[in-house]
Amino acid sequence: MQQIEKAGKKNVTRIFSFLKPLVFSFRYISAKKWFFVVLMIAAVISTVARLLVPVYIGSSVSGIESGNLSLAETFALLIIYASIISGVTRFGVNYIAQYLAQTYAYNLTGDLFSHILRKKFSFYESQTSGDLLSRGTMDVRASMNFIVSTMSQLIPTMLLILVSIYFLFSINPAYSLSFILAVPVLIYLGIVFQRKQRSHWRNIRANYGRMNEELQENIVGQRVVRGFTAEDEEIGKFTGTTQEYYSEYMKVARLRGFYNNLMPFVISAAATSVLLYGGYTTLIARGDVGPLVSVINIFTMMSFPVGFMGRLIVFSENARASIDRISVVLDSRDIEDPVAGEGSPTGFELTMNDVTFHREKRLVLDGVNLSVRRGEVLGIGGKTAAGKSTLVNLIPRFYDPDSGSIKIDGTDIRNFPLRELRRKVALVPQEINVLSGSFLDNIAFGNGEVDRDRAKWAADIAQISGFIESLPESYDSMIGERGITLSGGQKQRVGVARAVYEKPEILILDDATASVDPKTELDMLRAIKNDLKDLSILLVTHRESALKFCDRVLMVENGKLVRKETEEADVHEDPAVFREGGVNIAGDV
Repeated sequence: MQQIEKAGKKNVTRIFSFLKPLVFSFRYISAKKWFFVVLMIAAVISTVARLLVPVYIGSSVSGIESGNLSLAETFALLIIYASIISGVTRFGVNYIAQYLAQTYAYNLTGDLFSHILRKKFSFYESQTSGDLLSRGTMDVRASMNFIVSTMSQLIPTMLLILVSIYFLFSINPAYSLSFILAVPVLIYLGIVFQRKQRSHWRNIRANYGRMNEELQENIVGQRVVRGFTAEDEEIGKFTGTTQEYYSEYMKVARLRGFYNNLMPFVISAAATSVLLYGGYTTLIARGDVGPLVSVINIFTMMSFPVGFMGRLIVFSENARASIDRISVVLDSRDIEDPVAGEGSPTGFELTMNDVTFHREKRLVLDGVNLSVRRGEVLGIGGKTAAGKSTLVNLIPRFYDPDSGSIKIDGTDIRNFPLRELRRKVALVPQEINVLSGSFLDNIAFGNGEVDRDRAKWAADIAQISGFIESLPESYDSMIGERGITLSGGQKQRVGVARAVYEKPEILILDDATASVDPKTELDMLRAIKNDLKDLSILLVTHRESALKFCDRVLMVENGKLVRKETEEADVHEDPAVFREGGVNIAGDV
């Protein structure tokens, strides 16, 4: 008995599980609940008016059959009125459904974009930009299409089935029995159809994400692909992904073709049984043929809505797969809160106390102790993948240490709002993201007010002002997407200008001048030192010429950080001579 009860609950869950996307949408359209109420009212009116048409047709036939032409004329007018009412209210249902669906897509897209911008950096280590792009576009579109279909078709269809049963029962209980017996068969077919295609839709959405990823990689990396004459290899790889996408879609198409035609067939079989039974009893009893005409017209009217139920299940599974992918981005467990905390960093002195950091299970930093004084230039050198970038990325809290603390003027940086911390701590990475827009927009990026004089001052420090001012439109000159029109050194200098524009208290240059010639690099560093005298600078670099500019140098070699306090003259003469200190780093960047 318990097993039967469990099986029954499971089947009920399956029946209503296809409405999961609709339930998901309520959070984004709850403010428009009155529109939903109006939609329901309009759907009821439209359904009743629509079903009155076949009833009136049957009554009109009865009038003609009995020779009462005035009665036939009356019902003919009622048919016209009912059709007009049904058409007007149906328009209202479709319009409101589109309005609510577009509202849902608008609000969901905004929420999705907000979450993407506030995700922790560790989230992006397991995601690709192409896949995230497909989640924010096609997945949103797929779920929106289901919302439109549900509100414009499912609700009227469900009402149509319920009201049809009432009309059939009022005409002849035996007629309604045939329809009622067909409903469980339709529900069973819907459950089977839903279950068979679910895995295919998940594969379709995943393959679409991979297609976007591969397409984006080849657009961005076209110089590498062409430089290594790998066009045929990449075309073959992309063709394989699209073939998988195509194959999964064809499997859904075969299922859809079978079940979408099978459902109307069930209704047609029920209608045929009614026609045979009704015709037989009418002939024997020499009864009125009008009710039979009404019933057959009702069954005929039901054919399209029932066929649509099959398509709706397709839309539902597509939307469910999309919502599962969207929910990964909307998960709030790995979201940064930019305003949590209080106060703002007001000092320039940075300290790290026994900082340890793991990346997954791999130890990267182990018991780091570090102090950077006000106005000091601290150099960090060493081999590639020794842990330098990991170290400096902890300061603006791109990552948080597993243990230990990082403080600015004695206050733990975790107590500051991220927004305030990152305004005071500017990090310039080696790979600069130059945004589409003008030079002025890029330099003043992230600042509420754009100050042209301040942007010029920042460009002067970054040694890029001469190039910008040589352009016809100067600081209003547009930069191509990802700075494609700029050299590597020019992009890095724009990045430095963007950082100093904010006048931070701590500046981190993480190999941010690797593409700049040594002379320009030293001119830039001197300008930063002269114009921002109290600024604390962490300079990550492989260049000995830049390390000679530093007050102190930390070298990372074979996973160990070697530290030495030394006189400025000694550093300038031979920055490579150090003794071991109290700081250890293990692992890769």
